[in-house]
Amino acid sequence: MSEYESKAKIEQLIETPTSHGQEPILKKRRMKLTNIPLLIILFVILCIGIIILYSVSSPIGYAEQQDSLFYVKKQIRFTLIGLAMAVFVNFVDPLKILMRKHILLALVTYGLALGLAAVTLVAGQTYNGARRWFIIAGFQFQPSEVVKVLLVVSLAAYRQFVVNLKEKANASGEPKKMKPVREAMLDFVIPISCAVVVDALILAEPHGSCALIIAAIVFISTLASGIRLRSWIVGILILLGFVIVIGGPAYMLMPEEQVTKIEQKVLGNFSHVFKRIAIFTQDEDDEESELTADDTRQIDNAHNALGSGGMWGVGMGMSRSKYNYIDEAQNDYIFSVYVEETGFVGGMFLIILYMIMLVMCMVVIWNTTSVYYRVVAAGCTAHIFVEAFMNIAVELQIIPSTGVTLPFISYGGSAQIFLLLSFGFILGCSRYGTLGEEKEKLEEKTA
Repeated sequence: MSEYESKAKIEQLIETPTSHGQEPILKKRRMKLTNIPLLIILFVILCIGIIILYSVSSPIGYAEQQDSLFYVKKQIRFTLIGLAMAVFVNFVDPLKILMRKHILLALVTYGLALGLAAVTLVAGQTYNGARRWFIIAGFQFQPSEVVKVLLVVSLAAYRQFVVNLKEKANASGEPKKMKPVREAMLDFVIPISCAVVVDALILAEPHGSCALIIAAIVFISTLASGIRLRSWIVGILILLGFVIVIGGPAYMLMPEEQVTKIEQKVLGNFSHVFKRIAIFTQDEDDEESELTADDTRQIDNAHNALGSGGMWGVGMGMSRSKYNYIDEAQNDYIFSVYVEETGFVGGMFLIILYMIMLVMCMVVIWNTTSVYYRVVAAGCTAHIFVEAFMNIAVELQIIPSTGVTLPFISYGGSAQIFLLLSFGFILGCSRYGTLGEEKEKLEEKTA
């Protein structure tokens, strides 16, 4: 029976009543509505974010642009664009656009991610020694933000393709010879190698914090995909063997001048990373430290802002740190200024809101009906909350400074738009990722 004949038979079973006037064998399920509680918590955080951004950025906006609402107005525009994209993916499943061709979706999204990373490295705009941006119609666009989302969708579609392939192979009696190696290659080596290539291009920009976020997203997505432990172990051994066999001789045969040049380039590109680590690990009593007061000014002032808030804060709009004591307070260190104004209570309130949203996203992941939707929901959830954890952890001095913004709160165009796109995918998974379970079971029986 062909695929189209099978689908036609299923539709007939769904829509046609039995000859005895009974109910149809399988009723069509009513389209699920958007996850309203999840949407409400998003709008609460977005509204709080606009209020916080206005309070923090108004002096900077007035000083730079003679407009205290400058950053707020731009952030609202970015938010509306992001919400429009989120609404689109909430109602339109990209998998259905490509007629449920998982491998096609995987190839298209990975090709876009790889292309964006490569083009940015070659032709992107350089700022402070990093090539990370494009200027499009006056808008500064950071391609690495969309790469995060594309990689999640690509991994999810590829994993669903592999699962379907295995089911067909098991039904046809696949030979067991070399099966662990084949499974490890399909499950682990191929997707991880592809992700590493894109991540390496991001790292070469250089953009270390983004490369770290992508690595975390890929790891969490891979965990959610249900790969067997055996495939993890065999896959890691294969990759290590490849690095040793290929990388070892290549390094040994490379001319010493070339090795020195590469080492100097790496040290030059990531000098800011080494300095941030040195600031994080510094001992205040170390008299031989090469760090100056100017090197540690930003992190010291942010830490002082956190402490000066006390239990209830100094009051909204009353922060002193935002008056150029913390550079670009509307970005990386907005949480410190917010806690200065609202205190420990305000900081915990925002963290609790994030935790509520995380639990809701975890419920969506738990209720998905296929590998594809589970990996999409898990990867997009990781995108949002890995960044939230990193930002708050930096400001609490748990980890070194990373330059990561606070999702839905900090000012930022590309970040705000594509974080909202990730959230839209989560909403979509809660909407169409849990539909059609009975229909899919009947389709499997009828095929």
